[in-house]
Amino acid sequence: MKEVGIMSFGARRRLSMVIKAANGAATKGYSQHDSSCSDDASITSDLDQPGSSSCQTSPRTTTRMAPSPHTVPSLPMKDNMPLPSKEHFYNNGSGFLEYKLKNSRMSLPQDKKKRKRRSRQELEVAAKSAKTVVAEDEEEPITPGDQEKVDWMRYSPPTGDNQKKHRDLFIDTFSFRRKIINGSPTITDVLCQFPRLQDMPELINLEFQLLYPDQCDNFISRWGRMKEQIILAGEGNASVLVQIQKFQPDDNRDLCALTALAFALHKSVVQVRGTSTSSSRENSLLFLVQSIPEGTDVEAAAKAKKPVYQQPFLLALGPARRPVQYFAVLDKVAVPCGTSLITAIDRLFKCHFVFNVHYSPALLHFWHFIAAFIYEVLDPHTVKPIIRSFASSVRAVEL
Repeated sequence: MKEVGIMSFGARRRLSMVIKAANGAATKGYSQHDSSCSDDASITSDLDQPGSSSCQTSPRTTTRMAPSPHTVPSLPMKDNMPLPSKEHFYNNGSGFLEYKLKNSRMSLPQDKKKRKRRSRQELEVAAKSAKTVVAEDEEEPITPGDQEKVDWMRYSPPTGDNQKKHRDLFIDTFSFRRKIINGSPTITDVLCQFPRLQDMPELINLEFQLLYPDQCDNFISRWGRMKEQIILAGEGNASVLVQIQKFQPDDNRDLCALTALAFALHKSVVQVRGTSTSSSRENSLLFLVQSIPEGTDVEAAAKAKKPVYQQPFLLALGPARRPVQYFAVLDKVAVPCGTSLITAIDRLFKCHFVFNVHYSPALLHFWHFIAAFIYEVLDPHTVKPIIRSFASSVRAVEL
């Protein structure tokens, strides 16, 4: 075929196929032999025309379409062909691959023909995530000296001479530390890298102050008046009133108010790892404060805690109604929180933000009330109606 000027491999292949089909039809005595031969001659004459662009590449579309209706029925394999149609040989002038690319999805089920459209809520969540990523990228870049400062604080004990330097470097490495903590490490990992948070617990207050400069001292300054309002508002609930009456006049009024708040905003059914479990009011208090006798090894008690207490809670050393010292149990590490219950609760609340951990599910309403209506670090409109209702009752109490 090269001798007659047919240089294109595709043209030679198609011409050979037509000639073989015509010869096969002649051998088997098909009536279409004459028409096939005439079509072959027309193809050959078309390819041999001087000046035709098809001589160098392939026959024109009209030339390729003309013999197909006569050639396909004459193929010996047409009756035994497993394919449902003859589209492999004739597709109205378009090639096989082109046809398949256009129509390969037509036989698919309706739910697979196109991507599932995301709901408006999913699109909004995706948009917020994108904005968060952009905001994080725009944060203050980390300087090469940040790791050196962190290493110095890690390996230098906080003696009286260098405590001020520890605080200064702690402030300087704030952005570096938040990037690490926001990566969701465990509290133990954070304390291993920043051990001064354990032996200088006032740094927890400093970290929270860097996060919320205007709300850092709200609990300490407002609790003195609010605790009496909470006790009086809780007396309207029978179960809360019974618990309040268990306290003697000389008992800790702060503990009485916190107990009334936890009972009034009790969440009876909680979700733990996708499983719904019930929790009584008495048991929910164990997620806030647990008492151990004086002289108990605090570190051993923290390591021996039950697995159910995963979120931070207080360990009170001494009598249940009159403890002498408090510790915050973070993972299985005990961090000193002073001798005042209010100081200990203040530090315990801030630990959730400093270490980027969730509230205990049993105390979710309790902590949301404190966050929204005392610290004011949470929008009150985002909390549950039961919390807003009790907050209105507390504000309505006149002392």
